[in-house]
Amino acid sequence: MSRVIIIGGGAAGLAAAVSAASCGDEVLVLERMDRVGKKLLATGNGRCNLMNTQTLRYPSGADFAAEVLKRCGPADQRRFWEGLGLRLREEGEGRVYPADAQAATVLDVLRLHLARLGVAVQTGVQVTALTREGRRWRVTVASGETWTADRVIVAGGGRAQPKLGSDGSAYALMTAQGHRLRTPMPALTQIETERKPIAGLSGIRVKCGVSVWHGGRLLHRENGEALFADYGVSGVCVMQCAQYAAKRDTSLSLCLLPDMGIADEEGLRAELQRRRTDWARVPLEQLWTGLSPARLGQALFRRAEIRPNDRVCGSLTEAEISRLTAAAAAFTLRVTGIRGFDTAQVTAGGIDTDGFDPANLASRIAPGLHAAGEVLDVDGDCGGFNLMFAFGSGILAGLNGRKPNHP
Repeated sequence: MSRVIIIGGGAAGLAAAVSAASCGDEVLVLERMDRVGKKLLATGNGRCNLMNTQTLRYPSGADFAAEVLKRCGPADQRRFWEGLGLRLREEGEGRVYPADAQAATVLDVLRLHLARLGVAVQTGVQVTALTREGRRWRVTVASGETWTADRVIVAGGGRAQPKLGSDGSAYALMTAQGHRLRTPMPALTQIETERKPIAGLSGIRVKCGVSVWHGGRLLHRENGEALFADYGVSGVCVMQCAQYAAKRDTSLSLCLLPDMGIADEEGLRAELQRRRTDWARVPLEQLWTGLSPARLGQALFRRAEIRPNDRVCGSLTEAEISRLTAAAAAFTLRVTGIRGFDTAQVTAGGIDTDGFDPANLASRIAPGLHAAGEVLDVDGDCGGFNLMFAFGSGILAGLNGRKPNHP
């Protein structure tokens, strides 16, 4: 039997604790917050999107994530959860949730088995140092108290949502052992843009294509629902563009045609030409009726530099129709920044995965040291990919190449 200390009581740390204890290890979890699993409770708006059964989507660390999930992917994780008594259900786009769609149920299941397997948990503990002493590790906390272990698993998270426990302090524990840190930055967060073009649009949702551009070069593209806000734009499709938009001198382009039920620019041009003829005496301010919310229509007029006041639809020129079509097909906004770690769902960057074996998340530099979850330079898109990597890497780190003694 080995003694294992796990630093961090989040998704990766708790999965590692259950796996290690299932193999007969003596396990101690050290958590900085006053209770374990705080961030887990907030995931998926409290529904806890555990994993995704479709194509992997990892903007950073894709190869490493694939190697980890090849060994502990959706099928393996389903067996893990069902072995703990958690029933699952799969919804659209491959998203897998607990059957009752409650994150609290996931945490309850984990805590039940921590107790069942005799895992010790200490909360309100800040780890300050890891020291290699022969074949064992000494873990020191802020109070000066120390513990020793045969293995240490660092699962302290990244920097996203520090109020829930991820403050980035785990990075220093790893870099002190020689591991390289890739600069952490917010990911899956809202994008801030110039304010004038979106004045009055806050609260409007649109189905659209979202593209990030830099110097005339396309950096990334997504499709989905965007939400206008006072500061810029939000929504899953926008948040998945955030780390690309963080570069200097980028712009965000929204193709609004899907929200209008229009296939392409020529389709919109034809519709506007038809309205010019059929609605010739209708006030021009009503041009977008049935196509777009009135406030968004006004923004499109401003972007096309058209003043609709005291005009009728029949007065539209071909040049104006072209400008309106272009504005709707590419409603472009200059990016002024992205929201910070307080609102980000995940951290991009982290400890370089080159230093770890994907089979058991063991350090290639420091024997007996492992890392799992968001502390590593792996980040996924929305849809359960981040939790799937956290649980998969945590399970493998806990098992360390072994088979559990318990389901």
